[in-house]
Amino acid sequence: MNIKIFKEQITEDLQLLKEKLAWDKNIYKDEYAFNYWVLSNIYNLDEEECSDNITEYNDKGIDCFAHFEESKELYIIQNKYYNETTPLKSKELSDFLTRPLSFLDKGNYKKSEELQNIYNIAKEDKQYQIFLHFYITNDNIDKDARSVIDNFEHENVYAELFNIQNIYDKYYGISYDNKINLETKLSVLNKATYLAIRPEEYKLKNMSEAYYVMSKISDIYKLFKDAEKKKYPLFEANIREYLGGTSGINKAIINTLKNEYERQNFFYYNNGITIICNDAHGTAKSIEIKNPQIVNGCQTVNSIVQALNNYPTFEKEFEGVFVMVKILVIEKNDDKFYRDIVRYTNSQNSINDKVFGATLQPFFTIQEKIKEKGFLLIVKQSDKYQFKIKYQKKKEKGAFLNILKKYITPDFIEFSSIQNTYIPLESLIQIMGAFLKDAHFAYTKKSLLLKPTNTEYYQNFSTKIGDLLTIESMIKLIILYKKSELDKKNSEDKKSPSPYYLLNFLGFYLSINNISHQEFLKNITIEDLSFVYEKFKNLSSKYYNSFKVKHNLEYNQMVKKEVDKEIMRDEIMKHFNSLKEYNLDQYEMLNKIFQI
Repeated sequence: MNIKIFKEQITEDLQLLKEKLAWDKNIYKDEYAFNYWVLSNIYNLDEEECSDNITEYNDKGIDCFAHFEESKELYIIQNKYYNETTPLKSKELSDFLTRPLSFLDKGNYKKSEELQNIYNIAKEDKQYQIFLHFYITNDNIDKDARSVIDNFEHENVYAELFNIQNIYDKYYGISYDNKINLETKLSVLNKATYLAIRPEEYKLKNMSEAYYVMSKISDIYKLFKDAEKKKYPLFEANIREYLGGTSGINKAIINTLKNEYERQNFFYYNNGITIICNDAHGTAKSIEIKNPQIVNGCQTVNSIVQALNNYPTFEKEFEGVFVMVKILVIEKNDDKFYRDIVRYTNSQNSINDKVFGATLQPFFTIQEKIKEKGFLLIVKQSDKYQFKIKYQKKKEKGAFLNILKKYITPDFIEFSSIQNTYIPLESLIQIMGAFLKDAHFAYTKKSLLLKPTNTEYYQNFSTKIGDLLTIESMIKLIILYKKSELDKKNSEDKKSPSPYYLLNFLGFYLSINNISHQEFLKNITIEDLSFVYEKFKNLSSKYYNSFKVKHNLEYNQMVKKEVDKEIMRDEIMKHFNSLKEYNLDQYEMLNKIFQI
């Protein structure tokens, strides 16, 4: 996919967001809707959870923010939804890097009390990382703007600028397939300055060949320059810290290298570099490497390059400066091992972890099975575009849409476009989470559902969805979700019925009546499912009204709070008692469907 088509994809996504989030009075503006797009697509927040994270529109300060308490990361974000000809001027970037922080540091940022409170905690906790992220949907950036980023310095705050290509990379989690070969050497002082792990020689079973090398930073510089000259993709592009180029996080590294007294200690200060390669061979003088890929230490490498660029005689100037390099010999077609190394060797909690998390074979199997039932599961970001191309012809489109017509009547729900049948993998997991767990899980755990290192949500739930419900049961939940989304879009307040709360109510009702969730979905017909939907759809708005009275919180705050089971139970009892009193036939029909 090229950048032009990618921008068209963003435009389509913004239109869908405008329809879905019509209750937000500013959503009609593309610039404002783009804030939702960035938070949901780049930082993986749920759309309905984003409103409190959007601070103010067009204020030359902060547009939105994302906070990940588990990994202690705070992202302060400015977005520029520009056409190709609109330039980014250095003053716009400078305002963003200075003005909001001046308020936050003083503790009087009034536009978001939540952001101010998070920032207060983050600046006192040295384990926190605070990022200033600036997004622009073109590449019309003057050199002065770039220098503003390069020269930015603020304690524990790091700035990055992302143009349209960088946004594309972050969205799709690009991983390059090398078609160019590159061979390089890292010189060694003697055999004592590297450790070679040769499994065959030392009879080390189930291990791969590896080298730990005390390497000259001048060799790393030459490797970078050689790769650049040959247009060889040296970096594994799934690594977030590389995307967007040099950031403020490099300042300490660069300053150390520039200081002729401190640079000798660089080996001890730095965590090192990890390289994956096809083959490597160690001698007394060098380690020969074939097709290297830097999977960790991208900041270190970029900093070395930036520092040494200023020294024509860099080999002499940095003769005694070393960095630890770990070289792992692995065939890239060993896909799982490769991904695991990339993931575990990175200390930062990548916001694009879902690139790895979504690549398990069971997800692709579920994708194929769901496709047979008339829905298109978006496992990879590129799937959306691939499906669009595949079904662009009227014949193919019509044939696919007819699959659903076989068992869903138009009076209940009708799908008129291929896009209507899309269901992102995270959304499917959220749907199942709302039904099997609760709405709070669905709304607030989205960023963790495809995070491979998370045991509680990814390993214990997301990877097991195929064991929790059958494909047929998943389809029925998707239909309920799609129907409630459509009704919400057409409702007066644009908020009800809430899809996740509706599914939560249904799952909760089954639980309190000791009814198996899978057995219920297995046995219910689509006709009965539509009847159940009509009787349950108003419960989410009743829940919200009661929640507001009891907790004094608005809708967008409610979705971030734990579900109040007492309110949920009361609303179910009131609703069914009312049915029993005023419409006994429907009450008895519901009991028959639920086999109560």
